[in-house]
Parts: sequence; structure tokens; C-alpha cells
Amino acid sequence: MTEAGYIAQGDMALKERNWKVCLDSYKEAIKLNPQSEALVKREMVMRIINYYNKDLLNP
Repeated sequence: MTEAGYIAQGDMALKERNWKVCLDSYKEAIKLNPQSEALVKREMVMRIINYYNKDLLNP
């Protein structure tokens, strides 16, 4: 699959809130192109996950 294909797969998984597939797809895109826009998208997803987990760990 191409970098764009992995990014598209990650975007679809993001819409479905399937975090594992989303992060894995962005990771593969980054492997193909270290300068990929997937870097920014992956960081955004990590911030979302950390925000949600903060609430779960600190009720």
C-alpha cells in the first residue's frame, strides 16, 4: 500500500474511533515517508487518546 493509502485508512479508522488501526496506519505511512503528514495526524490522535484517558484515570 502507498503512503496515501495508509493515511486514508487511518482517517477512516479515526472517524470510527478505532484507535489501534488508526495509529498503526499512520505509523506505516511514516515508515514509507518520514516527512509524511501522518506525523501531525498521529500526534493529534495521541492527544485525543491522552485526553480521554486523563478523565478515566482521574474521576
